[in-house]
Amino acid sequence: MKWYDIFSNFYDSSLEKLYFSSRKRAIELLDLKDNQTIIDIACGTGANFKHIKTSNHNFTLYGTDYSSGMLKKGQDSIEKNSWTNTFLFQADARELTLSSIENFTGKKISFDRVICVLGLSVIPEWEMVLDNLIGLLNENGKIVIVDVFAEKRNLNTWLVEKVAKADLNRRIWQTLKIKTDNFHQEYLPVKESKVGGKLFVAVGTKRRK
Repeated sequence: MKWYDIFSNFYDSSLEKLYFSSRKRAIELLDLKDNQTIIDIACGTGANFKHIKTSNHNFTLYGTDYSSGMLKKGQDSIEKNSWTNTFLFQADARELTLSSIENFTGKKISFDRVICVLGLSVIPEWEMVLDNLIGLLNENGKIVIVDVFAEKRNLNTWLVEKVAKADLNRRIWQTLKIKTDNFHQEYLPVKESKVGGKLFVAVGTKRRK
């Protein structure tokens, strides 16, 4: 997305104070353990990474985004903070599979945790993408989603959708509830007027086959 390449230049400075505590809560719900492998979908500038890294666990972290501009900012953060076992790659989430990721890593891989913050309201064909994300998980692996739903639409909803190229009508948490076990959802304490709707976090566990 060319717009997100441009957006990357002021994304953190304009939005990160607003979403900081929500990202922190999302990482808490990931319930990270030692020696896990995590993937951050639509990772953008890597704004989740600082929260993941403060968990003080040994893990491998992958981040992926469609925007090369966003990934460049994310790589800058990795190098600035000397974060180890943290890798970025560019991909279209609609085409994301374990096989496509293995082409990048050069080795067999699967994931214990998946996180996607403010991605599924933007990515086209989001229901198919959600299936893809759940498919990346090991059995009993956990997925955490943070996004916005406009229960009542207003001018701010329209502005956010225009700026973020988003669709805030998507009931993402409802679909996640249908597709996972141990589902939990909560609203996050961010004013609707700031984000165009209700900011929520939802978490579920991959079902056993």
